[in-house]
Amino acid sequence: MNEWWEALTAFEKIFWYIAIPFSLILIIQLIMTFVGMGDGDTDVGVGSDLGDMDLDMDGDIDFDSMDMQTESDFSVSDMDPSFNFFTIRNFIAFFTLFGWGGIAAWTEGASRPWTIVIAVIAGLIAMTLNASLFYFMSKMQDQGGGLKIQNALGQIGDVYLPIKAEGGNVGKIQVAIQGSIREMQAITKDKFDLTTGSVVKVIGVVSNSILVVEKLNK
Repeated sequence: MNEWWEALTAFEKIFWYIAIPFSLILIIQLIMTFVGMGDGDTDVGVGSDLGDMDLDMDGDIDFDSMDMQTESDFSVSDMDPSFNFFTIRNFIAFFTLFGWGGIAAWTEGASRPWTIVIAVIAGLIAMTLNASLFYFMSKMQDQGGGLKIQNALGQIGDVYLPIKAEGGNVGKIQVAIQGSIREMQAITKDKFDLTTGSVVKVIGVVSNSILVVEKLNK
């Protein structure tokens, strides 16, 4: 094994350094997605009634007049899930195929420029396929199962598009709803920003589509 590794060029080792860890992350991510991280039907009522949500042109949210609904039986099966291309999950897919594409091209005798080009193309294809897969899975589940967003209440998720403190913006989280991991818009009333990777708990729903979250174990 050591002899094989030492025989590799520094250029080829770069692709192996990228391919192996991102492949492992991708596999774990796919397992978590298809297993659904549990059934996730916890019913937690927060009982907050804060009026109508007010979004200004700067993206700030007025929590003093926000209507946070937590117990109504929402059905958002007619919502069209957005096609999210630039997400952490898709970047993981990009670097996974970037690494393996570069390894394959270099092994077949491609030059360094062509190896990089092929690796980038492979990564972009991976991003497109990954985004398309989750988009159509989301569409199929919405049409067949009738997603009820209140089933997210009480669930634990993680932030992948940062959420600013006190309604400073609408970010995104990944959370298990009805047995699968979904990407949902989210805001927070916390007095500090929630960075990518922060573990959060869903405590409310705004406008039938935006989750209200707080950092877990603050």
